[in-house]
Amino acid sequence: MVLRITPKRSGRRPGLQTARSSIVDGHIRTKVWLEHDGRFVMGDGGLRLLEAIERLGSLAAAVRAMGWSYRHAWGYVRRAEGVLGVALLAGRAGRGAARGAVLTEHGRRLLARLAAARAQVDAAVGPAGPSPDEIAARGRRR
Repeated sequence: MVLRITPKRSGRRPGLQTARSSIVDGHIRTKVWLEHDGRFVMGDGGLRLLEAIERLGSLAAAVRAMGWSYRHAWGYVRRAEGVLGVALLAGRAGRGAARGAVLTEHGRRLLARLAAARAQVDAAVGPAGPSPDEIAARGRRR
């Protein structure tokens, strides 16, 4: 199927296409993600989420730090767990600040694998992944 877009007829000749002089000043951008049996598991945003959970000890604190909605993050993790068939997070019992979430052994291994892949790509082409603001924009409430 071929889709053709025809411009409106305004009586003017179409302008010539030109390249910007700054085209060589562009930035290489990359995305890293893990798939399992052809299904998306987790990408750069999930990597940052797992890092924040590991550092802060709770999903709620991690999403606040990232600027994601709790619902988006919870669904993201549950979707990844469904594809992999293993739990990535475990609840930490307690009251108040003592309770939260920790990464399971599978969660720590996934974090290590994604972090290593991101580091390899960044070592090859420079830090080229999405910025924290771009990652946060994906999980914000709309």
